[in-house]
Amino acid sequence: MHYSIPPFSYQSYKSVLRYCEMGCALVVFMILYGAEGRQDLAEAHYLMVICVCSLLFCVGALLADMYTIQTQYPDLWPLSEFALEVTFMTLSFFAAVTMASACRWTYNDDESFCEHFLHSSAKGNISAVFGFFLSLAMLGSVNVSYKAVRKYRYS
Repeated sequence: MHYSIPPFSYQSYKSVLRYCEMGCALVVFMILYGAEGRQDLAEAHYLMVICVCSLLFCVGALLADMYTIQTQYPDLWPLSEFALEVTFMTLSFFAAVTMASACRWTYNDDESFCEHFLHSSAKGNISAVFGFFLSLAMLGSVNVSYKAVRKYRYS
């Protein structure tokens, strides 16, 4: 192994970022899953799918950190983790932007798309804000993973 791996801690910076990511993704999922017309608004559906995939990745990555997968697969895991975190960070950011803009656009000049399809503009705005928070938490995880990838010398 080319670098030392710190032992897993439930209170480490990386673990706290994972908890924040899981919390934000779960809040977005719960808000949009409870909305009645989420299937009719493509932005809400995309944001919900991205957050569910991000939630599954965060749970898997936290379990991988717990069981120190990076010691078993040092050539694969740090780079894969970094790539997936960059992907989910980018997707959640742009899905939140499209959701926020869908809540600002008007439908029939009197109500927004979120009011028309989700029956509440607040549901769309809150899910967009938590989508932004998810991308910010992922940004911290990308920074941590980048440092791990940079330390490792791939042969």
